Amino acid sequence: MKVFISADIEGTAGIASWDETNKGHADYTYFSRQMTAEVKAAISGAMKAGASEILIKDAHGSARNIDPSVLPDSVRIIRGWARDPFMMMQGIDGSFDAVVFTGYHSPSGRGLNPLSHTMTGDIFSLKINGELVSEFLMNAMSAAYYKVPVVFLSGDSGIAKIARDKVPDIETVVTNTGSGSSVDSIHPAKVVKMIEEGVSRALSTGSIKPIVLPEKFEVEVVYVEHTQAHRLSFFPGVEKVDDRTLTFTESDYFEVLRKLLFLL
Repeated sequence: MKVFISADIEGTAGIASWDETNKGHADYTYFSRQMTAEVKAAISGAMKAGASEILIKDAHGSARNIDPSVLPDSVRIIRGWARDPFMMMQGIDGSFDAVVFTGYHSPSGRGLNPLSHTMTGDIFSLKINGELVSEFLMNAMSAAYYKVPVVFLSGDSGIAKIARDKVPDIETVVTNTGSGSSVDSIHPAKVVKMIEEGVSRALSTGSIKPIVLPEKFEVEVVYVEHTQAHRLSFFPGVEKVDDRTLTFTESDYFEVLRKLLFLL
């Protein structure tokens, strides 16, 4: 069994401030350790379920957050950004049997996490075929492009619900429930235990199918700043429909990702 893990930080247990996500800030050190602990728990759960090969994509900020020295020596980890169209899913391909997400969070346009966003703070909303797109959905579609299912997600209660609505049998661990600028979090050690158990259970069942990709992708990106929409409106194949909104249409999801690599 070959497992891909994409790890973010804004859905780790207890996180509530952008300071806690930013490398170099004093508050960041603890949460990078917790992010590492949650990834390590996912690895342990995968190995208990029989995973023989595990690849981790550090997918937050600098992509240099996870401490590799505390992980099992059998795993591989991708650190830094290649500027690959698959972004947070760099390294995914059809050889994997399952995908696991840790530390995921609610998207731009939704509450339940004071750190809700989609890829960058510049995006007010991202929609595909009229549906609000989270990093979960974007990356689940990247996995589906290679016919690989997403079987587990840990993160805030908002993204957990979004994941279950899209993949009813997915295993989820809710780390935080947000209210305004606050979060109600379970104990970080308990989260680690729940992630290990949840990943093991998810990989042991083996019944989840990849999500079904649509035949056509009508993409709408709404920016916080109209100046950014103006600048990016000159990108080939993009139409500016109002001061803050760009749209484009593709039939191949890789082409969607190729454009979003530059537009997000």
